[in-house]
Amino acid sequence: MRVKEVTIQHIYEHVAVDQELQVFAGYKNGYPYWSSDMDEGKEINTTSHFYALKSWFPNKQIELIKL
Repeated sequence: MRVKEVTIQHIYEHVAVDQELQVFAGYKNGYPYWSSDMDEGKEINTTSHFYALKSWFPNKQIELIKL
């Protein structure tokens, strides 16, 4: 059974948040960086970026939040 992927309808209107309410804030020294300051959040521009974050952090529950 194949599951249909959901695509982001509006580009640049979502941020990724984990179960500790930390927002994806980009990269520091080549590694993904999570911050508790929502103002540091980087907007997710493609669904593949969201799925990449989920695969890099399999122990985190990552969700997209619409701005």
